[in-house]
Parts: sequence; structure tokens; C-alpha cells
Amino acid sequence: MGFRLKRVGIFAATRWERQAIQHVLLVDTIQRGAGYCRVIGRRGRCHVFLTQTGIGLVNSRTVCRAVFKDQALDMAISSGLACALTASSIGELFIGTDVLMTRSDGTKETRSAVICDRTLTDSALRAAHAEGLPARAGRFVSLPRIIWRGEDKRRVATETGAMALDMESAAIGAIAGEYRTPFVVIRAASDLLDEDLPMDFNLFLKPADWLRGAWACVANPASLLGLQRMRTQMRTASQRITTVFAKFLDDVA
Repeated sequence: MGFRLKRVGIFAATRWERQAIQHVLLVDTIQRGAGYCRVIGRRGRCHVFLTQTGIGLVNSRTVCRAVFKDQALDMAISSGLACALTASSIGELFIGTDVLMTRSDGTKETRSAVICDRTLTDSALRAAHAEGLPARAGRFVSLPRIIWRGEDKRRVATETGAMALDMESAAIGAIAGEYRTPFVVIRAASDLLDEDLPMDFNLFLKPADWLRGAWACVANPASLLGLQRMRTQMRTASQRITTVFAKFLDDVA
């Protein structure tokens, strides 16, 4: 008697984050469209649909909804890099218990939470610990902008009680909830609570702002050293993602 492969949807914002997971897959096909890249492959008894969504809540919501309309999934995972909102180390794995999304309607600020599947959270923690990786479970918060100054990270941490920050998980989790699909966040710290980023990366989120971002680099050569540091930290975090997903996908099916 045959068995059905478990259909796993994994969503990552950027090419760098997507490739960290793609390394552990036996790839069947790669589909590219306007604003997204989807890798379809296998790992053990998992049929994996790995999608690069683009950065931010709007992009991830749009692409994630299209994936769910096209493909029934047994679970959905938001993955990639995260900003630490608690004392931690580069590459530490953060596994979501819930995701808080803060938004404004122009007059007041409201918050809504997405709850992660407890079984998937526990499975991801076990996979990390089995590989000897530092990992913890807790709350994420998703914001529409990059928080790049340490003082602002500390403020967000105090206001939300979150352990980590990203820009996509709340949207992905909300779509998964609409389809009653178990959801979890598995991310790795690429910058720390008290660490200022080399520059305001929000300048690069829109094509129209790229010139300002490039000029900011030219005007402040010291930022180039900071960018190299960030690249090293992102590489460490990406390697941890690769390691934990190899174990997690082997175990979860």
C-alpha cells in the first residue's frame, strides 16, 4: 500500500533565504513569475513547495495567497532571517509560538496575533537541539519596515514582548489560517538586539529609493565595513537554517 507525501509550503522573502532551504531539497522544477520564484522538490517523505515571496507584508501576502489557491498544503512555514529582540547570538534559531502584527488605521494602532501550531513548534525545536543548535520558542512580531537602530529594537521588544522581528510571518500565518493549515515560523538571527545596522536598509525596499541608498553608501564609506559584517552574519544564520531544515523535514513526515 502506497503513502502520500506530506505537502510542505515554505515561504522565504529573498533569494538568499530561499537558497538556504533549497540546498536540502531534491529539486524537481523551478518556476519563475512576476515577483516570485517557486522551487518544487522533495526531501524524504515531504513534497516541498518553496516560494520566494519578496520582502514585506504586502508581497508575502499576495504571493502566499496565490500559492494556497494553486496548491493544497499540509503545513505552511515562514522561514529566513530575523532580527533578535532578546539577548542572543548570531545564527540562534527562533521558533514561533505566535506572531503579532502591528498596524495603523490612521487614527489608532491595533494588533492581531497568529497562533503557531504547537506540534510543529515542538518538532522544530527538537530538530534544532538534535543538531546541537541554539534554539528557543517564543513570539514574533512582523512590521512593515526594517528596524535598524538598536534603540528602536529595544522599544519594539518592550512594547510587544516578542523575541524576534521579521517582515513577513504575520501575513503568511494569516493566509495559512484562512485555509486552516498548520503554521510555524523557523528563522535564524542575523542581527542582534543592541546592534545598529550599517545603514537604513529601508532605502532599498523600493526601486525609486535605490539611488538614495547607493548615495548613502558612497557618503559613508564606513558603512561598507558594516555591510561586510552583515554579510558574514547572514551567512552564519543561513547555514543554521540549512542544517535545521534538513533534520526537520526528515522528521516531520
